[in-house]
Amino acid sequence: MDPTGDLLLESPADGGLTTGAVARLLGVAPTALRRVPADALAHLLAPRIEAGELGLLDLLVGLRLLRTPLLTRAERLLRTEGRADLADGLVLLDGPLRAPGTAPEDAAALASLRTPSWAPVAPADPPPLPELLDLARTGPPGRTREVLTRLVEEYAPAPGARPETELCALVEELLRHPRAGVRLHAHRASRALFDRDTHARLTALLLADPLPDVVRMAVRTLGRAAWAPALPDLVRLLDHAKPMVRSAARDAVVGFGGAAVPALRRAEAHARPDRRSLYTEVLAQITDEQVTDKQATGGQVTDGRITDGEA
Repeated sequence: MDPTGDLLLESPADGGLTTGAVARLLGVAPTALRRVPADALAHLLAPRIEAGELGLLDLLVGLRLLRTPLLTRAERLLRTEGRADLADGLVLLDGPLRAPGTAPEDAAALASLRTPSWAPVAPADPPPLPELLDLARTGPPGRTREVLTRLVEEYAPAPGARPETELCALVEELLRHPRAGVRLHAHRASRALFDRDTHARLTALLLADPLPDVVRMAVRTLGRAAWAPALPDLVRLLDHAKPMVRSAARDAVVGFGGAAVPALRRAEAHARPDRRSLYTEVLAQITDEQVTDKQATGGQVTDGRITDGEA
């Protein structure tokens, strides 16, 4: 038989519900129902209340209940249907320890928390450099990046001053860190901490990075800086496995102009016959650009070198 039909049969004349009917509806013994906590009882009745059986709320009148979205909707629906007496009988608490009518107290507590304290706070002494260096070496990647940022803020040398040698050793070590994010953060810190040549030397370490994107970034940086000591490594990258690295290396080497010719000649002489075109094509491109630049002055190109028009 439908449990709802049982409820109707066992409902008293005044429309209330007997304990036995509700117990059978919920599948528990009548004696056990009397021991069910109020919130647990509300949870058991929730599917029926959600289905529109608002009469079951009679069982919850006068009980202290934790406010839930379902009970809030049911209370609002009761008032809409003109059953304010039943709605008023529901005691819904805003939290397990909050009684009705405590909203002003809560608002006052929040306002006091938002009011800033005017008590002066003495700044903490910054940790010494050795401690920061140790944190950068031994901490997790996120902590290492935070320390690098702090080192830039607190230990960047004045223009013309030499940076701490320990800083250079740390950055060089972190440029070989297993996490790419740390390596890139160390490279950015290098630009802020060191002079042009030191930064370029450290950037050259990334030409051997396992990530092609990082290698391409290093190639472009060294190409823009026209840092001649990197030329042999840049020429070797003309034979890199990834096309994007080869393309960036070619642009960088061509940007050096005639200064790149000796390194290209040596690489061409030692290359396998099927790989020599990598270097001869770049040599030809450099020569073509030199001819274009010198046409107006009557210059000549000899073996990849520009000479004046008059011998």
